[in-house]
Amino acid sequence: MFDYEEIDRTVRDNKLPLLKIEGSEKEKLMQRLYDTFVIGNPRALWLSFKYVPDSIDCNMEDPYWHLPEVIEKETVLYFVIDYWNTDFVVFKGRMSDIYTFIGDCDGLDEFYLMTTDYSELYSITDHDDLLYINVNKNKLRTPI
Repeated sequence: MFDYEEIDRTVRDNKLPLLKIEGSEKEKLMQRLYDTFVIGNPRALWLSFKYVPDSIDCNMEDPYWHLPEVIEKETVLYFVIDYWNTDFVVFKGRMSDIYTFIGDCDGLDEFYLMTTDYSELYSITDHDDLLYINVNKNKLRTPI
């Protein structure tokens, strides 16, 4: 069962040096993520990206297995967990530690990996899609 306790257990059991972002710092970070990548306030962020994302081919496998191929293990990222479309749990850490977390956290379904300069976003959806946006390269969606 995916819940806050499972998130805490995963960090604790694996002794992961992830920095949990909370309070006003989390609010500012999430506002920046929305301002940069999202239109409106959708149920799931990937449903309403401002940019047309690239879809990374994962050969019909769980995108988790392909993350080491697309993100260098020493890269520091914001790790944004979509908690049942009601909240976000946010960590900052190295990709290698985030990868360990993802592999051990039971029930983790939808999350985002954002570079610390807010220019790139990886989205792993609950449909097992791996989407990628680079604000300097991807095209903005045309308004409807």
